[in-house]
Amino acid sequence: MTAWRQLPLRVRLVVLFSVLLTFALVAVGGLALTLLKSSLVREVDSQLDRAAQSLVDVAYSDLVPTGVQDPVNSALPTDYAVVLARPDGTEIQRCVAGPCTRGSLLGGSSVATAGPELGPLDVDSVALLAGRPFTVPGLDGGSWRVVVAPVTAPDGSVTGTAAVALPLTAVNATMGVMAGALLAVGGGVLALAAIATYIVVRSSLQPLRRIETTAARIAAGDLAQRVEPAPPTTEVGSLATSLNTMLGQVETSFHAQQASEQRMKAFVGDASHELRTPLATLTGYAELYRIGGIPPEEVPGVMKRIETSSVRMTALVADLLSLARLDQGVGMTPVPLDVEAPLRDAARDLEVLDPTRAVTVRVDTTRQVLADDAALRRILTNLVANAAAYSPDGSPVELTAVDDGDVVRLAVVDHGPGVPEADRLRIFERFARLDSGRTRDAGGSGLGLSIVAGMTAALGGRVRCDATPGGGATMQVWLPTAT
Repeated sequence: MTAWRQLPLRVRLVVLFSVLLTFALVAVGGLALTLLKSSLVREVDSQLDRAAQSLVDVAYSDLVPTGVQDPVNSALPTDYAVVLARPDGTEIQRCVAGPCTRGSLLGGSSVATAGPELGPLDVDSVALLAGRPFTVPGLDGGSWRVVVAPVTAPDGSVTGTAAVALPLTAVNATMGVMAGALLAVGGGVLALAAIATYIVVRSSLQPLRRIETTAARIAAGDLAQRVEPAPPTTEVGSLATSLNTMLGQVETSFHAQQASEQRMKAFVGDASHELRTPLATLTGYAELYRIGGIPPEEVPGVMKRIETSSVRMTALVADLLSLARLDQGVGMTPVPLDVEAPLRDAARDLEVLDPTRAVTVRVDTTRQVLADDAALRRILTNLVANAAAYSPDGSPVELTAVDDGDVVRLAVVDHGPGVPEADRLRIFERFARLDSGRTRDAGGSGLGLSIVAGMTAALGGRVRCDATPGGGATMQVWLPTAT
């Protein structure tokens, strides 16, 4: 069984089909030969029945001489064998495929050397077999079909028995020719069927070979490879469709993983760089203070710078924690919320930071948004802080909330230098390095807008940066409504 399973599928299919076809041909051939032989033997039996009637009519004159010459010879063709016997079974005449003369009929007989090998021909034995043809072997080989019958006198008394037989030589010869023909035709059919099966199986399995080749290329790293399509109604076509779908998903997942790894590497590198600066400041001032390198009159200023670096580092760590929580999808509990209160709170925070600014709030919606309260306030706080950091002191800022189809659009509008069009998508990336007009010299961790984008996406919304007419940046956030 192990050796059989190790054979290629196409070889196993051809062998299995050939074996089944062989059994079918043998069964059909055997049935055909059986039916043919039965038909030929029935024909012989029919001839024997007719001959037996003629023989019984004339056999009495052979057993009891009537003066009529050669009655048996005149009654039967020369290919028959005729055997006459007395009532006790004593054989008195045997004619085999030749003319019978009166002398041969009456003169007794020597030991028989030709014709059928018959058993007892007494009256009782013949009565049991009368009218039923049977087959016996021949004394000189071959086989004979025999019919026996009693011979009666005109008064009804039994005067002897008679047997008439025909050789089955012609039947056997016909059967041999037929068997040879069936063997030749069956062998040819089997050979052609095996060849045709091999070709069909090989052609049918060719797509599997192509799938194997494609799989090898994919294993070598070429994820763009796809299986050649086949008719979807076939098993191979269905398999190819499923594999191509799976390969597309695998390629997408692989590229997404690669992109995620690249972003993670960049994020870790940028975070390390951002943390290195305040840490270096803290370490440097601590070392100077330890060796007495800071004059007493400069200590307050140094402490101020240490505090600033510490605050910056704390803000950076807090923002990193927020992004990590966003990546894990935790900390959000969306509930129906009014947007006016968070907008006005953010405006008041900005007024406290810069009392010289004109901050306006406009709410043109009565619908509630589906959001997390802390997340919504963090989004607005970060947008307001961004406007304060990158617009001139005293410049106006507008905060608005309006209906926009089936969502609510929030906007924070400043009138600063704005954001170049090429950077309006990148501005929401983590630690995005833009042109010199928007650096982090104004403070902050550089992650504020990334947190805005992450929280907005987690709430099922979206964010976009547009240009403010007349100059400046307009940060817009779309959030789903609660109803």
